[in-house]
Amino acid sequence: MVEKGPLERVEEAGITIVNEMGLDPGIDHMLAMECIDQAKADGCTVESYSSFCGGLPAPECSDNPLRYKFSWSPYGVLLNTIRQVVFLRDNEVVNIPAGGALMDSATTMDFFPGFNLEGYPNRDSTKYAEPYGIQTAHTIIRGTLRFK
Repeated sequence: MVEKGPLERVEEAGITIVNEMGLDPGIDHMLAMECIDQAKADGCTVESYSSFCGGLPAPECSDNPLRYKFSWSPYGVLLNTIRQVVFLRDNEVVNIPAGGALMDSATTMDFFPGFNLEGYPNRDSTKYAEPYGIQTAHTIIRGTLRFK
């Protein structure tokens, strides 16, 4: 007799398992898919997708050089600032080379009046077109928010 694996035993038991899921990646993907699926159900076509999130400390505690709260691996956050970044803007692939040029591309994010925020792109945003089902989008960017 072949012993069943853990996944098969979980399925048979009717148990739902949710792995650790933080904001990025995790909750941001779930919310993106919820929004995209609803738009498609309403007969819409996604033309642009921009998602920015981040570990924002209370403004009075944003005095570290990155003006960012490390809610996950500081090494990972810092490494991402020197890695290559790729995203789609107005049907053109934008490539920021590795080595530190990323922080020069930070842009003002003024969607919350009273907060002095900026955003910069993360890793390769273009790879989300297919899994999100938004190949029709002319802009696809996922990024990080921080205080200026």
